Amino acid sequence: MSVKFLVPEIDKKRWAAEFKKRIRSRKLKSTDLNNIGAETNYEQKINKYKNGAIPSIDIFLTFCRFFNLPPDSFLFAKPKWVECDIDFGDTGISLKRWLGWLGDVFYVIPFNENKNEDKKSRGGVSTYKVTLFDKEPSSSKFSTFHLSGTEYDLKESVKGGKIIYRFPHVNNERTSKKIFSLLKKYKLSNKQIQALLGLSRQSLTNRKREIQSWTTQDIYKLSWVLNMPFESLIVIDYREETREALFDPIVFLRECLRDAYR
Repeated sequence: MSVKFLVPEIDKKRWAAEFKKRIRSRKLKSTDLNNIGAETNYEQKINKYKNGAIPSIDIFLTFCRFFNLPPDSFLFAKPKWVECDIDFGDTGISLKRWLGWLGDVFYVIPFNENKNEDKKSRGGVSTYKVTLFDKEPSSSKFSTFHLSGTEYDLKESVKGGKIIYRFPHVNNERTSKKIFSLLKKYKLSNKQIQALLGLSRQSLTNRKREIQSWTTQDIYKLSWVLNMPFESLIVIDYREETREALFDPIVFLRECLRDAYR
């Protein structure tokens, strides 16, 4: 059968606005962010992110850790319907994700089965009722949908008067194995994933062979297709470094709250 999944592109304009907003709220400059992750030409890259460029997963997760935000709340979706052929009787995709159908095309959206029905997040469509549409439903109704990601550990660890940072680093080998294991579990073929993620056959093969890393956009799309939080799709190793306490996200949070109540 023909199925259209709700799959988002990252709204780069809104990402840039949110990124700049977070920096302004901490009264930071681009040069200050060199203290949360060393990288060649890092300041130039920060300025590119301010203009809408999407960071690699490592750098993006570093920002999430720094600003104490789940990945899915730091990104903004531009959802669209992406079509592929699939046999629901032979997949692990929950029927509760069926939104409805139009002609011989079925529509599938993410759905948090651990929460009560949220009609607003589903565009006012009942959770358990599959609707017969007379026209294609608007994908924009679901632009605010997201699953919560990691709630970061708020404990501080100090050494020599400095904060010990745990910088995230994606383990590409284990991440690739995890993703393809999940695709096998849900019985999604390479051809279907190519269509849903907008990848060429060679690009997907390169990711499988770990020649090419998964991108932030790839993982964001997969999180909607598989109905899983962003960080649950990747395997993260951490490296520890000590930095001045000023740049700890919890210290920043306290400073912001203190300023708000002065």
